[in-house]
Amino acid sequence: MAILGQMSSSFVHEFRNPLTSVMGFVKLLKNENPQMPYLDIINNELEQLKFRITQFLHTSKLNSVNESKIEAIIIKHVLEEVIDFLYPSIVDGNIQVSSTMHADAKVCGDRNELKQVFLNLLMNAIDAVREDEKQRHIYINVEEDDDQIAVSISNNGIPISKDAVKLIFEPFYTTKKLGTGIGLFVCKNIIEKHNGKIHCTSNEELTTFKITLPIIKAG
Repeated sequence: MAILGQMSSSFVHEFRNPLTSVMGFVKLLKNENPQMPYLDIINNELEQLKFRITQFLHTSKLNSVNESKIEAIIIKHVLEEVIDFLYPSIVDGNIQVSSTMHADAKVCGDRNELKQVFLNLLMNAIDAVREDEKQRHIYINVEEDDDQIAVSISNNGIPISKDAVKLIFEPFYTTKKLGTGIGLFVCKNIIEKHNGKIHCTSNEELTTFKITLPIIKAG
């Protein structure tokens, strides 16, 4: 982990600065040429690349506790933002997304960190269903009780083996051909930092990642 922290610092420095410049010039192009095709797609891909780089920030000393901005968050709103952000990828993959999000309970935490968790899980779900030729479905369910809120993100892609499920939150472990093995490890750390839990189940029908977080009680 010490080596990973050093690698992350170097990685972020070398890649983030030129990426920021490219994103800035894309915005200038869009302002000067609002009808130019593909600029929205380019910007969306750059945003996702920026997200991947941010994953490494959470494993390095650059992401200190002091950087967290703690506030009351409505989980449903964060999920809606993430779905909107990933909409081009959802359409491109011909994926049906069904959601049940009636819960308006609030949790206490860092909005950007929780947004990163849901973004990572949904991007993984998109990748998973793209590997299969059958109808592609992602299901999002949000429920609450007196003490906690539960978020389940499921997909009908290729199932994860029982052995892989046991290791899937370990650093550097991945089931993807080009995966880093960092994303779910970071998700677990963030959720536990927010006094929550995350676990995975998988069978022939669905693979589900379920997150539970304590809610802010009235009064």
